[in-house]
Amino acid sequence: SMHEAGVTERILEIVLEHAKEARASRVTDVYLDVGEESGIDTDSVELHWPLLSEGSVAEGSILHFSAKDDEPFSFRLTSIEVDEAEATV
Repeated sequence: SMHEAGVTERILEIVLEHAKEARASRVTDVYLDVGEESGIDTDSVELHWPLLSEGSVAEGSILHFSAKDDEPFSFRLTSIEVDEAEATV
């Protein structure tokens, strides 16, 4: 749906922001908390992810969703794993 495309774009924006701060050459994994009542269709987000992240440092990265029982409405990025760029002196 269009909603998930927007949600996915927002995740990507945040991921790319963090990657830039970390001077990452590549984002490999993205970890998200998704509550059962968040209304987020994770399958749809996963479909949009490769299309939206193509050409960015997050291209080819894998999304990992975990449900938090105590926070049914939560939907947030918890962490990312990156390959760090060569240190520039």
